Amino acid sequence: MKTSLLFTVACLLASAVAAQPATQSPPRTDTVCGRLVDKSGAPVAGAAVLLFESDSTYVDAVASTLEGRFEIRSALRPYRLQIQHLAYELREIESDRSDLGDIELTDSEVSINAVVVEGERPVVRVEQGRLNYDLAQLTRNQAVNNAYEALTRLPGVSEQNGVLSLAGASSVTVILNGRPSTMTSEQLATLLRSTPVDRVEKAEVMYSAPPQYHVRGAAINIVMRRSHDTAFSGEVHGNYVDRCFASWELGGNFVMSSPKWSADVMYTATRAKSRTCYDLLSRHTLDGRQYDISQEEAITGEGWSHQLRAAVEYAPRERGRLSAAYTASFSPDGSGISTSRGSLVSSLSRKSSDKSLHNLSLRYTSAFGLDVGLDYTHYDDPTQSTLENDYADGLRTAFDIVSGQLIDRLNLTADQTHRFDSGWELSGGGAFGFSTSHDWQHYTVLEGSPVTTDTDSRLDEYTANMYAGFGRQFARIGFSVSLAGEYYRLGDYENWSLYPQASFSWIPSEKHIVQFNFSSDKRYPSYWEMQGAVSYIDGYSEIHGTSGLRPSRSYGAQAIYILRQKYIFVLFWNEMPDYFVQTAWQASDRLALIYQSLNWNTNRQWGVNAVVPFRLGRWLDSRLTVTGLRMRQRCDRFHDMSFDRTKWVGIARLDNTFHLCRKPELNLEVNGFFQSPAIQGTYDISSLGSVDAALKWTFDKGRATISVRCSDIFETGSPMTHIRYGGQWLDMGSQRYMRTTTVHFSYRFGGYREKKHKDVDTSRFGH
Repeated sequence: MKTSLLFTVACLLASAVAAQPATQSPPRTDTVCGRLVDKSGAPVAGAAVLLFESDSTYVDAVASTLEGRFEIRSALRPYRLQIQHLAYELREIESDRSDLGDIELTDSEVSINAVVVEGERPVVRVEQGRLNYDLAQLTRNQAVNNAYEALTRLPGVSEQNGVLSLAGASSVTVILNGRPSTMTSEQLATLLRSTPVDRVEKAEVMYSAPPQYHVRGAAINIVMRRSHDTAFSGEVHGNYVDRCFASWELGGNFVMSSPKWSADVMYTATRAKSRTCYDLLSRHTLDGRQYDISQEEAITGEGWSHQLRAAVEYAPRERGRLSAAYTASFSPDGSGISTSRGSLVSSLSRKSSDKSLHNLSLRYTSAFGLDVGLDYTHYDDPTQSTLENDYADGLRTAFDIVSGQLIDRLNLTADQTHRFDSGWELSGGGAFGFSTSHDWQHYTVLEGSPVTTDTDSRLDEYTANMYAGFGRQFARIGFSVSLAGEYYRLGDYENWSLYPQASFSWIPSEKHIVQFNFSSDKRYPSYWEMQGAVSYIDGYSEIHGTSGLRPSRSYGAQAIYILRQKYIFVLFWNEMPDYFVQTAWQASDRLALIYQSLNWNTNRQWGVNAVVPFRLGRWLDSRLTVTGLRMRQRCDRFHDMSFDRTKWVGIARLDNTFHLCRKPELNLEVNGFFQSPAIQGTYDISSLGSVDAALKWTFDKGRATISVRCSDIFETGSPMTHIRYGGQWLDMGSQRYMRTTTVHFSYRFGGYREKKHKDVDTSRFGH
């Protein structure tokens, strides 16, 4: 039935493209576009194209792409266009046309000898509520190897333990070419690390994403460069990573493109081995007696992983776009060993798994603004493990566990946007999602009488939402407003929700930009978290699922001021009712440390963020980012107690790039990070800081790069956590095996033009 459904939808989408008229659609009237060429017909890149009203009032500006093309979204008619480039004469055009075609520039007759004119391009521009950054320019000469590292250099964006965050937002979602990514943060990092920075045209930061992106709250839209030229290009790369053990990765990306068709293939093979250690000291009170329990945990995992992607796209100009992609990932021989030694128990656990994922994605975008898509995912994770416990009192237990997770998920989306000649924009659409999850854990007792419970549960989840919105872009003011309604059902739990969104921008002059945002969102637990199953770390520590765990809501507001298109200041407020996160609790009925996610009353944060870049001559580029926030966390039903806690937190980051040599190009990067003590539920989190350094060498006309990076040099980037609350006493943390050294090599050929693509969401899969 699933195969038949996918085949039917594919046929319908293909028929829709075939039904488009053969003649070109009339040019859009809400843009001004064209192509800049020199007298030989070659494209002119990097020219400044400025749009003015007839009375010379500034409206907007863009830079021409590598193909010489430019596009400014504006319904202003008539208008005056000014084109500036140091190598060409100034060109001015007055017109009311949308498509200006090829515009020939005249070579400048002024010869400047022995004079170097240096200018500083704006760090950020604001377009229809989006903060637009030129990633290639922002990271120029920095020790950045790929798009992921460039993403972490965006003002206000940071990365901690593989998770991206945006200052002033409760969470942030990455969008690729205007569509949400459906992969975990780890998969996102892997994919973006294989993408060169020059393949990214720009990055758009939205604190309040419009609903047609099918994400809510803050989002970062990565816009990839597109080409209609006939070309074959690609990249091969290799990574060597040392963090206690050695790991390596080899991969390649290959792209073929023509004016109408394009196809790309990506394959990556990784052999990884990791080790994680942490120390635990627990003073556990049970029946009026205090037990001093110390444990040293070491978890080692290794195995192969393979990622494969094949995609094809048919996109004739002005006739819409049809794309299909197949993505697969395999980890056929994953294995791990966990050892725990301490005063209470010595444990040994062995685990093996065979994960696989298959995803099929279809998408059709019409020339008149209709966008429909289908996404189907099948995920399978069978796991076998054994746990042996030797307790200090002589008791011994052992058991085998056969567990697994099987998920099928289907998502359908449809969106329509209409732009009027007057500048107004209307949008509407909806989405439907269905998923079924089968989780099971079966125990076989080998020795002793451990407390075990077999579980076998199935969950069906339904999500349906519809939205409508409108907006308008004036010369100096722009705004957008929308409202989305969502129906959610999981088992017997049903919920109706409304999600308002609003964004307002005001540009009184080129030196001052003001923006206000409001957004709402909902975050869903992973499928495993919503089950009542129990997983065992060792003979003392357990991970519990929570039946009835509810999604958390969030409401956020930001006031943003940008000075001289480079200095950014943000006031923010985030309220998150029903917030959930995994925390530890010393059980009151037995000697067990339980990690479990529970719904809190609220998690509130408000504060200020400032981004200040500065430069010293031609040899140093720096940026200081400072955040101060007030946290309040409250839970009235936290196991057998409650908490209501507040804390001031300060965060500072200083990024420095030293330009050691320009020929050959050699750059040194030294970055520092610090966070003051914080809280998480009953946890007190110690202060933490880290220092990273990287050296990058670019050669062979920019086609080859070699870089060496050392992260967390002093192994101080992992916090220590303490609990001294409500009779609970616990110390936990790790400062071992934190330092990571990475050697990266990449080589691009054929004018590398890798395409970015939508990926598979597994953020709620796994145990």
